[in-house]
Amino acid sequence: MMSRLLDKKLADILESTSKVADTPKDGLNKRKEAAEKLRVSLVTLDVWTKAGIIAAHRIGGRVYYTDSDINNALKKVSKS
Repeated sequence: MMSRLLDKKLADILESTSKVADTPKDGLNKRKEAAEKLRVSLVTLDVWTKAGIIAAHRIGGRVYYTDSDINNALKKVSKS
């Protein structure tokens, strides 16, 4: 019984690890880090995310922004 329980837990861990492996790898930034790089407030970052100016990646309950997302947002904002 313990062996089956451990096998199930290990399978769950491997499955969640593979999901994380599918996320972008060019540097994940937390909301605060992304806002600092963009030199905007967290509120502005949220507004931009909802407006589609910057793409966000949700992992669990957390929101991350890749370096390329930040660079693309800077390009969009500078063109406006």
